[in-house]
Amino acid sequence: MSSSPLGIHTSGTEVTNVSTHGFWLLSSGKELFLSYEDFPWFKDAPIGKVVAVEEVSPGSFLLA
Repeated sequence: MSSSPLGIHTSGTEVTNVSTHGFWLLSSGKELFLSYEDFPWFKDAPIGKVVAVEEVSPGSFLLA
């Protein structure tokens, strides 16, 4: 079994930080802030679901 080389992202979208106000995503080389006020469906989601968020189309994110 082998792992991917270090420094290469295997996912197109990555959660970089989570706070009480929302969370930051790194997607397509841009960092985006998704506030819970604007995206309330993420507010009460378990952290395991938030970090597995997927970009289903440009700018459209869903819990995995």
